[in-house]
Amino acid sequence: MTSETPTLHSSPRLHVFEQEGGWHWGITVPRPAGSGFKVIAYSETTYVHETEARRDGDRALYDLREGALAVFEQ
Repeated sequence: MTSETPTLHSSPRLHVFEQEGGWHWGITVPRPAGSGFKVIAYSETTYVHETEARRDGDRALYDLREGALAVFEQ
């Protein structure tokens, strides 16, 4: 997984998509200026099945959210 630390006010969203013969996931947050979304994490692995990509993406989303809370609490 490749990621940036999300800000606490953002609401990260998971996207699962098929590209070049395999499944991938990405996590985005709204851009501050209101013009689209910024990718803050994505899979470097190509998954054979959509369910695998979704499961790994869900785990990454959970980890990002937990990491943001841990930074905020310190």
